[in-house]
Amino acid sequence: MNKVRVGILGVSQIAERYGIPAFKSLSGVELVAIASRSEEKARAAAERHSLEAETYDSLIRRDDIDVLYSPLPVGLQEEWALKAAAAGKHVICEKSITYSLESAKRMVDACKENGVALYENFVPEFHPQHQEILSLIENGKIGVPQVWHGVYGFPPFPDGDIRYRRDLKGGALNDAGCYTAFMARKILQQEPVAVTCTLSNDGHEVDIAGSALFEFPKGTAHMSFGFNHLYQNQYSVWGSKGIVRTNRAFALPPTFVPTVELVTNDGTKDMLETVAVPAANQFALSFEYFTNAVAKRDEKKFSDMYERILRQAKVLEAMRVSAREGRRVLLEGRAETL
Repeated sequence: MNKVRVGILGVSQIAERYGIPAFKSLSGVELVAIASRSEEKARAAAERHSLEAETYDSLIRRDDIDVLYSPLPVGLQEEWALKAAAAGKHVICEKSITYSLESAKRMVDACKENGVALYENFVPEFHPQHQEILSLIENGKIGVPQVWHGVYGFPPFPDGDIRYRRDLKGGALNDAGCYTAFMARKILQQEPVAVTCTLSNDGHEVDIAGSALFEFPKGTAHMSFGFNHLYQNQYSVWGSKGIVRTNRAFALPPTFVPTVELVTNDGTKDMLETVAVPAANQFALSFEYFTNAVAKRDEKKFSDMYERILRQAKVLEAMRVSAREGRRVLLEGRAETL
């Protein structure tokens, strides 16, 4: 089988710190080139990583590139994904893949029409700690799961950071809250039927803090996120017989060994069991899933990727509508349904 050839659409910290090493670790992938709008920036990054330098347009035009990895800001993802799809390139976009449900639909439709895969890169999806938590739940270790609770937030970023720019669709929901929305749905194995959300700007162009309540057919999820917080990066699931929780859930370096804790009690005292979970390169695992699907032209996985993008976009859109209109948003079955 020929290797899947990859080009990177943009020089960014996440691409250089995690994306490039992850691609280079995969035996079925050949990382070929990196692009920037700045010729100097592209050349410098290419030299650092032994790649070829390109502009965005020249990279998309190359016939020898199968996949484009886009770590661009949220507000630029749609433009370049549409161009890539038109050129017959499969696309991986860093989360959040875009800024609205309608934008997500346009991106998915374009990729369907051109027969290419489109993937939103939520790398925690593949870290083994989440499968361990799902196994504990499925094996009845916490009884019936009732409440998912998650937090993800950072101290303020430097002035001028792209996360604060409205034109690039920055903000805490698109950058951090998206993870909590994604993981609550993954762990509870359901889609919410109603969403209530608040977002705060605190004088900025974009939201810098938020909280939300998701109502599921069975259970609820509570989440908070923001850019003006003590660093937090974890979630827990509270069940009828116990609690399972992470110490670090979303952003994990490849060498980080996470801890999963199971808490039960006998009515008088808590009992704590620590479950061993190995370190894992979640970027490499995510990229491997995508590039394997591309190599095999796995249409079923392509369709699943499209649907996952749209389900996530629908939930984030409900959060935006709820915050903007100050109401509980129903996602199915009622007059006020999104």
